Amino acid sequence: MVLTAAACLVSACGGGDEEPARPKASVTPHKAASPRPAPTPSPGGPTTPANYRESCSLQPQICRARPGAVPVRLRRPLHFPSTGQKCPVTGGRRLPDGLPFGGVAVGSGPVRGVLLQHDAKAAVAGTLQLEVQPRQGWYGGKTLWFSAPSYTGPVLLRGTRLDQPGEVAFGAGRPHALAVQIPPGRGVNVVDGYRAWTGLTWFREPGCYGIQVDGTTFSTSIVIQVQFRP
Repeated sequence: MVLTAAACLVSACGGGDEEPARPKASVTPHKAASPRPAPTPSPGGPTTPANYRESCSLQPQICRARPGAVPVRLRRPLHFPSTGQKCPVTGGRRLPDGLPFGGVAVGSGPVRGVLLQHDAKAAVAGTLQLEVQPRQGWYGGKTLWFSAPSYTGPVLLRGTRLDQPGEVAFGAGRPHALAVQIPPGRGVNVVDGYRAWTGLTWFREPGCYGIQVDGTTFSTSIVIQVQFRP
């Protein structure tokens, strides 16, 4: 089975040295196209970690367990555009040569994501084709999140479905967490100053999804259209 995702940066706000301030796009809270009850978490399913220790214990490939939690100011409200009749997606941009990793990145600012797949031409055009592995009723696409050397602070990663109630989960072998807390400082995987966090991003079914990345000086929102096909 193959998962096809068209990914886009829809809004970003920045400050400080890492990312100059820019006008914010006018967005409205998303609405479900066909309201329905939110899914009930299954026993042993993904959880929302309360601190670094819980988050890093769930995903040791990302960070080492330590005391503390992301600062309260990183827990900003999720900000995505209204979906309307169409998921508001745009394409990613190919990373320049010379980085420790390659691919087409989505988002902006010091922390961005790379949705890993084989068809590079389709990715540049905005269509990302990812192989998926069903686990506990979820389908996951390989992803890599990275931080530029200019930003060494904490990161909070969260997601949600935009066109109907639904969740986004994160994890390497299975959907472990509904959010990721990454502590500041040097991480587990660092090459040439770039912190890299590998794993999978998990979805239960096709739809329009948003992923938000928050740091001390920025907040970036990405929209992904997810489709399954044989």
